[in-house]
Amino acid sequence: MARDRSRSALILTMIATSLFAFPAKAADIVPHLAVYDMSMLRKSSDLVGGSGRIALKLEREACEQIELDYRFVARFEREDATVVTDQQTVSVENFAARAYHFTTRTFVDNVEGWVIRGSATNTDTRTRVEIAEPSAETFDLPLSVFPTAHTMDLIDMAIAGESLVEARLYDGDNEAGKLLTTTAIITPVEAEATPPGPANPEAASSPVAAMLDLRRWRVAESYYNSDSKLDGLPLFQTSYTLYENGISDDIIIDNGDYAFSGSLSKLELASAPDCEDAS
Repeated sequence: MARDRSRSALILTMIATSLFAFPAKAADIVPHLAVYDMSMLRKSSDLVGGSGRIALKLEREACEQIELDYRFVARFEREDATVVTDQQTVSVENFAARAYHFTTRTFVDNVEGWVIRGSATNTDTRTRVEIAEPSAETFDLPLSVFPTAHTMDLIDMAIAGESLVEARLYDGDNEAGKLLTTTAIITPVEAEATPPGPANPEAASSPVAAMLDLRRWRVAESYYNSDSKLDGLPLFQTSYTLYENGISDDIIIDNGDYAFSGSLSKLELASAPDCEDAS
């Protein structure tokens, strides 16, 4: 059960971390520090409650590379015990090299349960994956998109007015042979009717107050792999508000048995390199 819940966290990595992609879009990208407070939206029969917190730091010192330090701690409360999972992911995506490097460590009740460390590189026709831990392994996948590029694709498609995006995704999954795919439905979100100010102090103090004039979309995304063929149902379903600068808010993740929801409780924007001149 704890492993399934950590897998949920791995999928959420891509959604909640506000990842970015291509160097040509660097002027729109905002490196940042963000914290999301999560609560249990729906419980499975063995749970009486749950909560969590996501903290991430996204850095972009160079136009061709994004570095992410991400942590998701979730508490699952049962009548007889409480289980705490702690997933820590460090990843680097290099656009020039078309490469993705990742290390994910998962702890259950402060005991390390497992680690996956490796890298993936895209050619014109395939994705080559090299796993270093838990055991050395190299294999090829059909050409797949990495998490940062996928999120930027969603923004590009949303700006272009597209409402449906399908992709084959590689996110450092320890079951990569099952070929993770995603289908996203994109819906525009209208701008706030009341801007933040003295007459609306609650909006003015919101972590997203500085982004209310940005374009944004509600994204509903379903994830599938070869196991989904048995019943046709997705492994996970998520929804979130995606801003044009790549930051996400108002997240829901639903794995069928239980669901978490959360929103930004802290957001600090950092400076970004001038990649318009570099592109």
